[in-house]
Amino acid sequence: MNQMKEKLLIFSFSLIFAQNGLILPGQRNAVQSISASMGFSSQDLSEYILQEYGMSLKDLSREQGADIIRAFQTGSIVKPQKIIIAKTPKEALKIAQILESGMQKRFHFFDGTIREGEILSIENEIIRLKTSSGIFNIPSDQFLEESAQITNKNGELFKGAVLGETVEEFIIRTAYGDAVVQKRDIQKMKRYHGGILDRQSEERTKFYQGEAKLINVFLDPTAFPLAGNTFYLSGLSIGYGLTDRFMITSKIGSDFNNDLNLHPRFRFYHKKSAQKEVAASWGIGLHRNYPVESILSKYSHAIEVDSASTTIPFNEIKEISVDEIKKSDLDPRFYVEGYVVFSSRRVNPTGRGKIGWSTGFKVSNAFNNKSSLIKDSVSIEDQNYALAWSQNKKYSIPFRAWASLEYDLRKDLKFLGSAWVDNGYRSMAFGDLLKDYIGDDGTAALSLESSSGSVSMVDFDFGMQYTVNENFRVGLHFQQPYIDFYWEFFEF
Repeated sequence: MNQMKEKLLIFSFSLIFAQNGLILPGQRNAVQSISASMGFSSQDLSEYILQEYGMSLKDLSREQGADIIRAFQTGSIVKPQKIIIAKTPKEALKIAQILESGMQKRFHFFDGTIREGEILSIENEIIRLKTSSGIFNIPSDQFLEESAQITNKNGELFKGAVLGETVEEFIIRTAYGDAVVQKRDIQKMKRYHGGILDRQSEERTKFYQGEAKLINVFLDPTAFPLAGNTFYLSGLSIGYGLTDRFMITSKIGSDFNNDLNLHPRFRFYHKKSAQKEVAASWGIGLHRNYPVESILSKYSHAIEVDSASTTIPFNEIKEISVDEIKKSDLDPRFYVEGYVVFSSRRVNPTGRGKIGWSTGFKVSNAFNNKSSLIKDSVSIEDQNYALAWSQNKKYSIPFRAWASLEYDLRKDLKFLGSAWVDNGYRSMAFGDLLKDYIGDDGTAALSLESSSGSVSMVDFDFGMQYTVNENFRVGLHFQQPYIDFYWEFFEF
């Protein structure tokens, strides 16, 4: 008895310090000891774990090991029935006993196929099933039984056949009637197909994790690159994931204006568990013919226009354009920017969805020899004004520091937020931004490089992103570019 107490003590300490990853040796020993004291043989224990979890003791997680210990202590575990190994997989599976018109969910079949659809009718044991691929007539004995054991956050247990499933809820036929269980209330779930445990059903992310995995929040990158062999297109750029760690993007507007550019991103650190994922990446941007006008537009508020009586930031002057203040003999220049970003995603403590955040810092060579970019003076209505870069220290180096947030509201909807410090940022009205994007203000189309707007070095933004399907999602927020879309082509 003392030996068993020592093992249980070891297990208790291990439980305090770790809940993720494979079961600890101390936990395995505790499970074996306490099961033996309950009259279980080694074979009984192995059969129970195989029947309930679909794996062996050594393959359990630490949390599952803790669950088994608690179950033995509360006396809720009984010896399992002997498992009879079927001669063929079909003999081991159970036929669905409950099939009704109107049932709408994902159906599993004896041949291993899975189809999501709705039962239109049942006649002479033939099921008329409507799916996105068409309407099929399938014998009823080809449908596998689907059942579930669901424990909600109040400790209530629901056991029975799964009649239907939506994004928000399960419909379970219990021995006492049909129950509707909201997914947001689920604490633990086991799901069986044909009487066999679906091991993935215990992963909350299967039901709650948002479908969209972001590589950017608004215009700022995260540390999670595009999946390997995947291509995407957005309103401002295109990109391709060469591997799961390395991707390359390019800005469309610049490419169409003779400024070919590449923006590689490399994930140099990555750690992932069942509950949390963290990563760190670096990225650079290379432009072979970056227009001087783009630099002057982005930092137009850092250019001072002086007269005898006043000093006005260039972005507040409407009478002259960027072309008029740029030195006429300047050619496009080689432009480089670089950044580092750290990101984290974890399971929401509520059990519904994930929460992610990123923080990063970016610099560029935009201010390299900047005094040679602008004229000494400019004429406005026959009056000359001196031009000079601001001497304020906040314009010593072009930089941007940001922190962003993503929060799964449901599988197809995310809340996004971002805050930043950027000495090149100005807020713009939607009408001015639209003119800038289509090139109606004299700048390149499909890019954002207007010289207008209100200076806003410290600012924030928030909005929503909706996942239309696996390939396409759209977003709406309250700072430029206001509307986002993202189109992904999987696994080229």
